[in-house]
Amino acid sequence: MLQASRIYAHRILYDWFTGSEHIEHLLHFEDSGLEAQDRRFAESLIHHVIMHRRMLEHIVSRFYRKKPKKAILIVLLIGACEILYMQVRDHAAVHTAVELAAHIDRRSKDFVNAVLRKVLVFREAEWPALQKDPRVPPGIRYDFPDWLIRRWSQQFGSETPELLASLNERPEKTARIVRTEARDRIIQALREMQVFAGVSDYHPDYVFIRSWQKLLQHALFREGYLTAQDVSAVFPVRLIAEDAPGSVADICCAPGGKLGALRQYCPPETPVHGYDRSEMRIAETRKNLARAGMGEIPLQRADAAKDDYPGYSHILADVPCSGFGVIRKRPDLRWRRKEEDMPQLLALQRDILDNISKDVKPGGLLVYSTCTFDKEENMGNIRRFLQRHPSFRIRPADPALFPRELITPEGAVASYPHRHFCEGSFAIALQKH
Repeated sequence: MLQASRIYAHRILYDWFTGSEHIEHLLHFEDSGLEAQDRRFAESLIHHVIMHRRMLEHIVSRFYRKKPKKAILIVLLIGACEILYMQVRDHAAVHTAVELAAHIDRRSKDFVNAVLRKVLVFREAEWPALQKDPRVPPGIRYDFPDWLIRRWSQQFGSETPELLASLNERPEKTARIVRTEARDRIIQALREMQVFAGVSDYHPDYVFIRSWQKLLQHALFREGYLTAQDVSAVFPVRLIAEDAPGSVADICCAPGGKLGALRQYCPPETPVHGYDRSEMRIAETRKNLARAGMGEIPLQRADAAKDDYPGYSHILADVPCSGFGVIRKRPDLRWRRKEEDMPQLLALQRDILDNISKDVKPGGLLVYSTCTFDKEENMGNIRRFLQRHPSFRIRPADPALFPRELITPEGAVASYPHRHFCEGSFAIALQKH
């Protein structure tokens, strides 16, 4: 009998391949009717197919002359993915794919069966060698579009293969302990639930979680004792919180993770305000803050590239970015982000920096941060900004606060998935004189 999880996965993948939405906007498990175990399988299958779509298409295309219709091609990708990447038993992978094909178009059953049987033979005879074959283009080997391979090869040189490989690894699940005074009791509760996997080397309030499944309905999460957040999110927060700020504005605050951390780590008497250009995202932020017991933080709609933010000593500009640093969590970003998007994105980041520079009080800090490791979005923007705004200087990150491996020669804090045990990120403090 065909599993409902594969029917659901096929439907979501078909919508993704034929549309333009990001995968997180298509996944609605609350309406899927799937049990928890089937949800986990479907989500894993969807993410693996999207992540490895280029290699999977490269392999299955060897075994047909005429490209099948999109719905049947996705069946082949699902079956090949289970065989090559998910260690599903051979019989189950082939049998369920054939059933799925029959569910869509009975005439395609024999075709799907024949192709996947050849994939099984290929796996035993050629798969290990193909993965190491230097003649295979890197875009296929690492499952990335060619323009990103070119871009990062220019930026990272010989380090690029290691970076690309790391972006296909499973990310660690990380949570921030919000109620710091109860840290020991929270960790003990996580141990008792058998989901605790350790504490981050970069901050004692960030813990590794084996599974979120048990936690999502537990009081620890529902009542805001902890929240899902990668430790890299605290780097720009610490640049502000440890500088005795007189007042703080997070000008791109949605969905509220860094804003909540600012409230948590800044002195209690420091006013902390959040701004975002979208009313919908402000509502989402308000909900997230309320769960963490921080519903009192003032929120206001404003456009960081145009509006004024007067009277703040410290401003966090966690700007819209490519998101390349979180590709491990959002594998479809590699396909949805287009090369032609980058100039417009860089222009927005620069407009935000230029606009808010006037609002930082003399002696205060403008902290610029992204969730990407792209050098043009990071130091490229900062170099341009400093040329245009000579009243600002880089305030180098303090080695007493950050491990030296995170501090760049310029004084920024930067993390890379292939070097550090967290997502890719960038943060730099700019002091106004």
